[in-house]
Amino acid sequence: MKARDRLILIIVVAFGFAMRAPITVVPLIIDQLARGLHASVSNLGILTTIPLVMFLSFSVVAAKEMTRFGLRKALNFGLAALLAGACLRLWISWPTILLGTVLVGLGITHVNVLTPSVVSSYEPQRVASYTTSYSTAICLGTAIMSLLAGPLNEHFGWQSVLWSLMIVCAIPFVLWLFAPKSDYELRLSKRAEKSPSVKKGKLTDLLKSRYTWAFLIMFGSQSIINYTLIAWLPVLMKYHGFAQGQISVVLSCYSFAGLPVSLFLPRFLDGAKERTQAAISWTISLIALAGAILMFWQSQMPLAFWYYLSITAGALTAVFFIMALTLFPLKTTTPQKTAQLSGLTQSGGYFIAAFGPMLYGAAYKANPLGIGQTIAYVLMIALCLLSSLIVIKMPKI
Repeated sequence: MKARDRLILIIVVAFGFAMRAPITVVPLIIDQLARGLHASVSNLGILTTIPLVMFLSFSVVAAKEMTRFGLRKALNFGLAALLAGACLRLWISWPTILLGTVLVGLGITHVNVLTPSVVSSYEPQRVASYTTSYSTAICLGTAIMSLLAGPLNEHFGWQSVLWSLMIVCAIPFVLWLFAPKSDYELRLSKRAEKSPSVKKGKLTDLLKSRYTWAFLIMFGSQSIINYTLIAWLPVLMKYHGFAQGQISVVLSCYSFAGLPVSLFLPRFLDGAKERTQAAISWTISLIALAGAILMFWQSQMPLAFWYYLSITAGALTAVFFIMALTLFPLKTTTPQKTAQLSGLTQSGGYFIAAFGPMLYGAAYKANPLGIGQTIAYVLMIALCLLSSLIVIKMPKI
């Protein structure tokens, strides 16, 4: 592997590490953060909702920025926002925490939308390999930072967790500064010099396709499961009387469950037939559905059940998240179209997901053991399955 390719691989891995940890680790120190802000824990639910609002509001904007200013400038802006937000959260006050969370969400939105374009722009022949590295880094980053949060909090104080997250955000920002221009960017520059009015595809064209909507529903369904579970599984387990240490390990299992999926699924999807891809969707959906149905009797369930629920939910969200990431470049012909499909899918998907933690919170307040929450989980699994079956049949655009 050439030095240039190694650098891009390291950058993609750094992107993955910074993708979820700045959001998902914060709930693990939510009690201490609430005390530091002199606020109730319930008021801090907005810190989970803000990133989702940024995702749904700016995913399409990130794709448009790439079309107008180029991949490099769009990512420069996103990574700078991510680092600035992480730094702001080191000053513990409501304004800095809120603004910092807004910027973190804005930065992650850009990285999330544009990384598939980075892969297709720099390594069009290695989409599966680089997507594997990226998705594995997302799982590892979330799991490692979740495991480190406890010891850091215990030995150095809860603020040290925020410092560690700032470092995770700083690394990709610095590395991207050294990234060379891709072959695709160089070809695009030469083409623009010869013909300044290069025709670009419109987002509205994608919106007319039922496959785009299937992508959106698949991504949104797995996102609503992911963000609702991350925000509320610790609270629900605490309600059932489990210790904080047990809850942390269960949540880490959720992240680690995605590791084998991220290691093997992208390569498998790249060469598999449609029937085989559909079999993957059916298998993981049925396995997760078993855990969802057992939620109707959650008050009688031992700790082993919560491990099963966490692992199967983690595998489910990983399969459909990675399926989307892998198929974005595989179903499109140019990095611009990749960014447009990725932007539209994630914007609409996160719009769906934004309602998850809020609606679950309202339902939990009314009845922590209500069957409505479980029914909603079953429906989300069904939507993931059905929409993925449509996405798999999508022709290349």
